[in-house]
Amino acid sequence: MKINLKKFFCLSPLLLSAMSMPGMANAQVGEKTLGFAGGYASHNGGGYADLYFQYTFAPHLRIAPELGYVFRNEGKSAFIASVDMQFPFALARGFNIYPLAGVTLNNWEYEGGGHATRGGFDFGGGFDIYMTRQLKLNLQFKYSLMNDTGGCFLNMGIGYNF
Repeated sequence: MKINLKKFFCLSPLLLSAMSMPGMANAQVGEKTLGFAGGYASHNGGGYADLYFQYTFAPHLRIAPELGYVFRNEGKSAFIASVDMQFPFALARGFNIYPLAGVTLNNWEYEGGGHATRGGFDFGGGFDIYMTRQLKLNLQFKYSLMNDTGGCFLNMGIGYNF
């Protein structure tokens, strides 16, 4: 049996986050967050940046749309748009963990003029660290399951709560 190490390392954090979901919500209903994140995209082995918004509309449930750009590397760059549902749970005061699932649309451009627009699904997880009532840091991993252009996204971000 052939093991694809790239997929194994991309999916391992998802499984770990799903196994460690505790019980109390830390994010407040009605909480809104606007933030910036940056990280690594595995499809081209390069960096990416995105703007995100989060709205917690029920205990343990928030919607998180984001728009981003994957910087050119290995002759590939992309615009990405995702709408994910996140399910935050408190590990400790000011520290949340969340699994996520959602939909995504990526438009990849290739050196030489080619492009590929693909829709797919996101699966992953992350955690939030509330530095103050208005400021939080987050680390997020997700795998975008798409035909030909799927891959892992690992990012770190900072958001303003209002």
